[in-house]
Amino acid sequence: MSITDTFNGFFNTLVTTFSNLGYPGIFLLMVMESATLPVPSEVVLPLGGYLVYQGRLEFWSVVAVATLGSLVGTVVDYSIGYYLGRPAVLRYGRIVRFSHERLETTERWFYRHGNSVVLLARFVPLLRTLIAFPAGIVRMDTRRFLAFSAVGILVWDIALVYVGVLAGQNSHEISTVLHAYFIPLGLAAIVIAAIVGYRSLRKRPN
Repeated sequence: MSITDTFNGFFNTLVTTFSNLGYPGIFLLMVMESATLPVPSEVVLPLGGYLVYQGRLEFWSVVAVATLGSLVGTVVDYSIGYYLGRPAVLRYGRIVRFSHERLETTERWFYRHGNSVVLLARFVPLLRTLIAFPAGIVRMDTRRFLAFSAVGILVWDIALVYVGVLAGQNSHEISTVLHAYFIPLGLAAIVIAAIVGYRSLRKRPN
């Protein structure tokens, strides 16, 4: 079996598993993503879009449950900041593995750009979920926070689900590209890992 066949088999298994989860699975995963758990919307939503292309799910239903899930998750983070303050946010950060430095970066963004950053940050990886913490800490008006968040989340979700639909429509071309580049990229990754490992061994004291 070739590497491409292995990749295709893995992808098909992933799609089948995701299809079995359905709308409740998308909702739960997006709650987790917006609550700063390590669940990337950049994977979840395009997969949902791919299932839309296959006719297993409906486009606007995927967008609706994803957006609702994201709002629930971001309210969790906002509430931690609002009711429990910065110390609780830092304790929570240790659990979900985001650092004190990353929180400070997010806070600088918030103080520099004001309340509108809640909307703008929804399009920036990493910051898009973390921005809820400083919004809660400074007790930003809840209705305004939810309004800005809803607009940004909705646009983000529509875009990523549509990317999945486009990927389905062009799956043959994507498969051809993967076949052409998957093996060279894999070999390059192995070479880079070997070089990094070799240098680490050389730096290690005897």
